[in-house]
Amino acid sequence: MKAVLKIEFQRLFRSVTFYISLGIGLILTMTQFVMVGLQESMHILDAYSPKGISEPYGVFSSYFGMAGPPLVYRQIYYLILPILAVFAYATTFCADHNSGYVKNLYTRTNKKYYYAAKYIVSCTAGGLVGTVPLAVNLIANMMVLPSLKPVAALGCYAGNGIALWGDIFYTHPYIFMVLYLILIFFYQFIFVSLALLLSTWVNNRFLITLFPFLLNYFSYMMLSFIKKAKYSPIIIMDMTRINALRFGPVVLECVCLTVLFGGLYFWKQKKDEGL
Repeated sequence: MKAVLKIEFQRLFRSVTFYISLGIGLILTMTQFVMVGLQESMHILDAYSPKGISEPYGVFSSYFGMAGPPLVYRQIYYLILPILAVFAYATTFCADHNSGYVKNLYTRTNKKYYYAAKYIVSCTAGGLVGTVPLAVNLIANMMVLPSLKPVAALGCYAGNGIALWGDIFYTHPYIFMVLYLILIFFYQFIFVSLALLLSTWVNNRFLITLFPFLLNYFSYMMLSFIKKAKYSPIIIMDMTRINALRFGPVVLECVCLTVLFGGLYFWKQKKDEGL
């Protein structure tokens, strides 16, 4: 198992698709930094008025996940994140079968080790693609803007004290950022697990890449229609929507969907072994 896992991680860090996905995410987050964070760093006091309720520009008001307009970069990022997470490495499952790579591998190791290693590495790749661009944007803002502690009374931020981790945001904002990055990291497991499950039936990489995105967007539309949009991953991954979220349902959704799709993926592997 360790040998197969090592091979898969080596393949990941040599994978062009991984760096393409990472690059697209970085383009979106760093473009926002140039247009917002970098510009605000040159005029830090412009947002502050001693006669009104305001504060100077800071890291948390300019950060990609929390900043105001332009919103288009954040909207695009969270919308296409399922595509980036899956394209990073999960599609190699299909490519390995089409190329005959797995047939050669099965002569040297147990089939279940390959399935497990592919799942672990694909989920890791999806999580990294989803969080590294956000972390880089945060670090870039930290380099040019002051880390002003958020003040709830000013009403400058989307979250309030009773929102998901709202109390942590206003007392230890960097801990909040780390927690949210962890949340986004694990939410990519849902899309990757679904893509790998689909790969056990379908050999079309294009369809495998797009299906989690389409299902995610369709579920968002359906949940919006019944006034339950807060349960959509599109909303959950957006830090500006934390007022509608609670820890229990958010974690339960992530765990249940990941276990469902991941469990079916491994069940299909065992079923194929029995044929």
